Amino acid sequence: MSTKTKYLTYLEETRKHHSIIEDVAKTSTKKAIAASHKRSVPVTYMEGEEIVKVSHTGAKSVVGVVKNNRRKVKKGGKTTLSKK
Repeated sequence: MSTKTKYLTYLEETRKHHSIIEDVAKTSTKKAIAASHKRSVPVTYMEGEEIVKVSHTGAKSVVGVVKNNRRKVKKGGKTTLSKK
């Protein structure tokens, strides 16, 4: 990255900079997990369709399952919105 300051909105809207956001997100997530485990606080996150809880000792347990019910939309498909 150049010495010129790049604002988050610019990075989000410019495709070539998406890797910067990805790198910052990975680093921040790893630091947050490490800080939580250092304080003996478990971390909960999604792994596929499972909600997983990991303790500071590394013990994993499945808390729940979230069914993936995304709508499938064909390219060029149209839909209508209506109030109920």
